[in-house]
Amino acid sequence: MQSISLAVSGVLGNYLLESLIYLDDKGQARPWLAESWQTDADGRTITFKLRSGKTFHDGTPFDAAAVKFHFDTILDPNSASPSKGIVGPLEKVDAPDDGTVIFHFTKPFAPFINLLGQSYFGFNSPTAVKAAGSAYARHPVGTGPFMFDSWTPGTRIELVRNPNFKQFRPDAANQGLPYLDRIVLNVMAEEGVVTSALQTGELDAAQLTADAVRPLADDPQFAVINDKNAKNLMFMEFDYKKAPFSDKAFREAISHAVDREAVLAAAFGGNGTIALGPLSRGIPGYDDAVAQKYGTPYDPDKAKALLDAAGWKDDGGMRAKDGAQAKFTIRSYADSTTERALAVIQANLGDIGIQVDVGTADWGTFYPGLLKPDWDMDLNRWTWSDPSVMSQLFRSPGHRQLLPPNPAIDDALDAADTALDPAKRMQFVSNAQMAILEDRMILPLLTDWPMTVTRTALQGYRLDYLGYVYATDLKIAE
Repeated sequence: MQSISLAVSGVLGNYLLESLIYLDDKGQARPWLAESWQTDADGRTITFKLRSGKTFHDGTPFDAAAVKFHFDTILDPNSASPSKGIVGPLEKVDAPDDGTVIFHFTKPFAPFINLLGQSYFGFNSPTAVKAAGSAYARHPVGTGPFMFDSWTPGTRIELVRNPNFKQFRPDAANQGLPYLDRIVLNVMAEEGVVTSALQTGELDAAQLTADAVRPLADDPQFAVINDKNAKNLMFMEFDYKKAPFSDKAFREAISHAVDREAVLAAAFGGNGTIALGPLSRGIPGYDDAVAQKYGTPYDPDKAKALLDAAGWKDDGGMRAKDGAQAKFTIRSYADSTTERALAVIQANLGDIGIQVDVGTADWGTFYPGLLKPDWDMDLNRWTWSDPSVMSQLFRSPGHRQLLPPNPAIDDALDAADTALDPAKRMQFVSNAQMAILEDRMILPLLTDWPMTVTRTALQGYRLDYLGYVYATDLKIAE
C-alpha cells in the first residue's frame, strides 16, 4: 500500500478492495474474506482460515499467498510502506497452504484484528503488482465489486462492475452482483461547482460542508446523510522540545483559551461535537467521564491567570517573559474548514495576549514539515477506527519524534496494545486518555460529522461502521 490517506482509502475501501474482516455496527470484527481466525495462548500468533472462491479482477486467485505477499510488502523496508508502523510488532507471515495464513508477532498486538478492516489492508493482485511495478498505483487490481477502468489525474476515476464478483459480506443488502454497471468518481474542488452538478444531475452524490448542504437540505430531490459515528479528531499540538511549549503550564493556558464551540461553528457550521478528550467519540474506548474531569473547557480568565502565574506578563496587549514576546506560529494543512478554524484560534489566543501567525500548505508539504524545528504549534486532524491511534500519535517519541518519555502515558498505551482481554484493554485505553490530558499533551478540539448529499434517485446509499459505502447496494431508481 503506497498511501493511507483518507481520500485514497475512500476510493479503495468503497469499491476496489476487500479485507479479511469487516466491523459490524457495534465495531466488532466479523469474517469477510477470512472464514475464521484463532489466536494462540500467548497472543503472539494468529491463524486465519480463508474463504475459497474469490478471484482478483485479473482472474488470478485470492489465496494465502496473496495475503502473505501484501504483508511481506508492508514489512519490507525497501517498500517504505506507510502501513508498516500500523502493524506494530508483526514479524512475519506464513502461508502453509492456500487457505491458511499465520501472522507472527514479537508480542501480543490487540488492535491488529480490528485494524484489518481498514481499506489499506485490502488485497491487491500480486501478479498485477509485480507486472506494473511502481506504476501499479495507476491501475489497481483488487477483488471488490468494481474494477478500475480509467483515471484522468485531477479530474475523474472510472470504475466498471466486476462481472465475477462474489459477495462474502453478509451485512450488504445486495448479496449478488452490483446493481450499477459503472461508477464515475469526479474531482471537483469548488463546492459551488459540486452543488450545481448535483442540481443538474451530473453528480448523484457528493460530500459537502454544512454551509453548502444548507440550501439543499429541504429540497425533496436530495437526501442528506450525516455520519454522527465519525471517528476523526481535530486537535492542536506543540513543539514540545522548545520553550515555552515544553512547559505544561503554558500548554494548559492555551488549552483553556480556545473556544471549541466557536471553532466548530466557524469551520463546520456546528455540524459535529466538541472534544475534550484525546480520542474521538466514535472510537471504542472513548471515556467521556475522563474527558469531562480532566479536559480543558473554554475559560479565558483561567488561561490568563495561568500565564500570569508562569511569568508571562501583559505588555501592552502582548505578553512577554524574560524579554521574549509571546509571538508564535501555527502550521496546518490547506483547507477551507481549517482556515476558518485557524482564524478563531488566532483570535482566541490574541484575546489572552498571545500573537500567532498562521501558515497552511498542502498535506504533502505540511505533515513532513513537522519534522523540522521551525514551528511552534500545529492544527492537525486524524481519522481512525481503533484506540491504538493514540499510540501512533502520542506514545513517545510520537508521530513527529518530539515527545519526551512519559511513563504514565507510554505504559498505559503499551498495555492497551498488548491486552487481549477486551475489558482490560478498555481500562488501559481509559488510563491513557487520562494521562494524555493530565500532561496537557494536546489540545483536542472537535469531531466533525461528514455530510453526504445524494439525489433521491440514487438508492441504497449507506455507510458501514468505518464510513465506507456499501457499493453493491447502490442503484438508480427507474
